[in-house]
Amino acid sequence: MTAVDDIKARIDIVDLVSQHANLRQAGANFNTLCPFHSEKTPSFYVFPNRQSWRCFGACATGGDVFSFLMRMENLDFKEALTRLASQAGIELPSRRTEARDTSAYQANEAAARFFSQLLASSQGKAARDYISERGITAETVERFQLGLSPPDGQSLRRNLLSLGFREEQLILAGVLAQAREGGYQDLFRRRLMFPIWDAQGRMAGFGGRALDDSNPKYLNSRQGPTFDKGRTLYAFHLAREAIPQHGAVVVEGYMDALVAHQAGFSNVVASMGTSLTQFQADMLKGLSQDVVLALDPDAAGQQATLRSLETSWEAIHGAVVGQSKRGAVFQRPATPDLKVATLPEGKDPDEVILEDSAEWERLIRDATPFIQFYFRAMSAQHELSTPQGKAEVAESLSKLVFQIHDPFEQDKRFKDLAQMLGVTEATLEASLSRQRISKGRQPPRRDRQASASPFQRLERDPLEEHCLALLLQDPGLERLATHLRSEHFQRAENREVFTNLSKGNRIEELDEEISVQFSYLSQKALPPSDFKQKESVIVDCIRRLEERRLRQLKAEESLRLAEMAPEEIFQHQSEILEINDGMEALFKSRSV
Repeated sequence: MTAVDDIKARIDIVDLVSQHANLRQAGANFNTLCPFHSEKTPSFYVFPNRQSWRCFGACATGGDVFSFLMRMENLDFKEALTRLASQAGIELPSRRTEARDTSAYQANEAAARFFSQLLASSQGKAARDYISERGITAETVERFQLGLSPPDGQSLRRNLLSLGFREEQLILAGVLAQAREGGYQDLFRRRLMFPIWDAQGRMAGFGGRALDDSNPKYLNSRQGPTFDKGRTLYAFHLAREAIPQHGAVVVEGYMDALVAHQAGFSNVVASMGTSLTQFQADMLKGLSQDVVLALDPDAAGQQATLRSLETSWEAIHGAVVGQSKRGAVFQRPATPDLKVATLPEGKDPDEVILEDSAEWERLIRDATPFIQFYFRAMSAQHELSTPQGKAEVAESLSKLVFQIHDPFEQDKRFKDLAQMLGVTEATLEASLSRQRISKGRQPPRRDRQASASPFQRLERDPLEEHCLALLLQDPGLERLATHLRSEHFQRAENREVFTNLSKGNRIEELDEEISVQFSYLSQKALPPSDFKQKESVIVDCIRRLEERRLRQLKAEESLRLAEMAPEEIFQHQSEILEINDGMEALFKSRSV
């Protein structure tokens, strides 16, 4: 989590605004006279569920805790960041922190060289035999820098200390562990070592597979400043160029990903045995909306696997701003396409690929859409001839259906669910409402505005980042971005990057939090394309950002109007029409 995310998670927008204005409860929200301009009727609204504010009067703008404090006290971003961090009790990262992280990456690189040398030595014969038996070639061993950790628990530590690293650096790198008798020892002992790179191609940590009966079978580096399992996809740094063209394929293990790349399937990444986290899903969705999960058939019907799949689905479908017919909140216009490829019984992906690569291609090509797969799996686990079985399936599957942000697809799946249960749509919707009421939750009424999903608070925004990366890496595109403004960017650091880019500020003039994001976007890998293609992409990005802005404005307007009497709503007709006209013009431009 970045410092910005941490601050937004700890500072409540209502508390912050209350320090500067007298808020009045307006249903689930709050309003007051706008603190930024003179007025007699309150037009300034704070939305706790969305952690946002908006002036529907002369200012005609809104934002988050950062934009409010910056405007209220005339602060720049660095000053607002420092103030809010102090208020939230958060220590901001410093240049010293950056140097610490760099030394951790360097320690991992040195460790990888040590492991590689040991694998190539006489001590590595058994490990080399195992690698060969698994069908891994010498070229793949070299490309992925496979290695072997020694069994004594001290050799790596002594080697790295002799190279000038300090123990605290090795602890931060995640390769040392506390020894029972005191002091420190190597974390990895007698394991086949898989270096793990982050999205920027830096060596973040290791995965180690036991070569004996040691437990656990697989062991990862300790979590630290460079390694976070939930933010990492194995082989992503190699797959990121192929994914935009071929979509992403997610397997579980290192070996599966290694063999896939060895066979030329360079769009494969490994989740390292976990369901996809929101961060991992955003990494993939930033490159492609097409994601296939390759699933072990032995686990396909197990409860743990289904829960894992559901988690992956929720991450891939991180919700979008707006409101669908049944109340699902949503933020991104494109619909992610998550599928499941079920492998032949008793075979892992690497075995399928080594035996018949054409069969692997067919399995991925014919993968089942997730909803269809999940419907079948859930119906097989419950007795649909009983009311209790129907209720359990309806409750479980409806959560997924309501997360589909394409209204037509959502309606289709809702009908499929009703048909599978043998009931009418009206009966299903009434049943879901009763279940939620009995559990103290709000029913999914079609006229109810859903509260913001936790997945709205994404730790990265692929659309914003893609747009900014294009502008930073190709200044010739700036002429197409004249209508782009800071309000199009929801994430504070992206908003500041755009603001500084517009002003022509140099990276050395930026505060640390923004300079890191500036550097990241300046070096972000983009799909290969010529200038004309980039022009088309930037125009599409800007259109999608504007659509998202209007949808969010419409959603906030709906929250505001929901608390008004009919005669009050009539007084605001011109504002409503203005937003509607903007959306109509946007959608007309998309259809041209």
